[in-house]
Amino acid sequence: MMESQSNLDINNMENTLRSIMQESSAYLIIKNGSCDFELSNIPNGVNVLQESGGKGSFANILANEFKFVEKYDQNNSLLIECDSSLSLIKPLYIIFLNEKPVDPQKSYNNFYLIREGAQVTIIEKQMGDLKTTKKQDLNIFSNWFLENNATLTYYSHESNNKRPNWSINNNIMIRQMGNSSSSFFWFYWEDGVTNNDIEVSLDGEFAACNLYSASLLLNSTIVNHNIRMNHNSANCESNQVYKGVFNDNSSSRFNSLVYVNKHAQKTSSTQQNNNIILSDYASVKSNPQLEIFADDVKCAHGSTIGQIDPKALFYLQSRGIGKELGTAMLLRGFLSDVVDEIVDLKLKDLVLNKFYKLLNKSST
Repeated sequence: MMESQSNLDINNMENTLRSIMQESSAYLIIKNGSCDFELSNIPNGVNVLQESGGKGSFANILANEFKFVEKYDQNNSLLIECDSSLSLIKPLYIIFLNEKPVDPQKSYNNFYLIREGAQVTIIEKQMGDLKTTKKQDLNIFSNWFLENNATLTYYSHESNNKRPNWSINNNIMIRQMGNSSSSFFWFYWEDGVTNNDIEVSLDGEFAACNLYSASLLLNSTIVNHNIRMNHNSANCESNQVYKGVFNDNSSSRFNSLVYVNKHAQKTSSTQQNNNIILSDYASVKSNPQLEIFADDVKCAHGSTIGQIDPKALFYLQSRGIGKELGTAMLLRGFLSDVVDEIVDLKLKDLVLNKFYKLLNKSST
């Protein structure tokens, strides 16, 4: 049988790849940390380099372009470079397939270099349907460097087959130069544990970074966010919008620090973390912080943890809408600050359909 050759759900993998091939002419398939060039369809303007052991083909690029590279082992590293001429009409899909049990002592090291003037949208997806009940710890280091005037929109969402025994540790470093712009989106709805450590450095004037996240968690799912936003240059902007709905025994932690350097005048920064708890057993901790050493800034932060507004639900019920549908409608509106920012319509439909199914389940 096919399962004897691989622990991965082959049918699910084939369906996913077939769908991607129909939606986009640009996709990378990464198996166990290595690019499968035969399965991938790499467009002009995208270069993929691999490291399997220490310093090699792109060590100089890492040393020159990536501020935090010295912290990480360069073994099993992957560099994805988007040239200055790149302006893709459709998104570039990057699919990470984990076919083998994970070695907790190893990590996947992914470097993304967006060259000056490039415009790219990336949709990234992790898949790992291992037929094992053993705890799986997946350590991923993602390092982003945006040159001057580069534009990046990045989406990450989970597969439909993540299991409760999975623990994913994401270490994300983002460095941006002058007039670059980025928007990062993360969506969470699967079981297991996810820990996100994100550090952004706005090192060039007029750089802008937006971080968006929407979570709808059931069972004993855990998603934690630790964020540091460094404003190191003047006239930079950052926005964080994190929304979560929590049912059953799910939990989350949001720790976010915005640091404004004394030279970073005219900084504009917002932190928004809003959460709705649907169960007596769900829990959320929120801790937005500011450290400001400049005197001409606009910085704001806000955090809320609450329940469904009974007055709003009563109003809907008084108009003939059932309690379950009314609850789902209110939760959809609550998540709209993030979902409505999705530009890719097919991805927006996918996220909405997934959330609607979970919202209906949560409201029963």
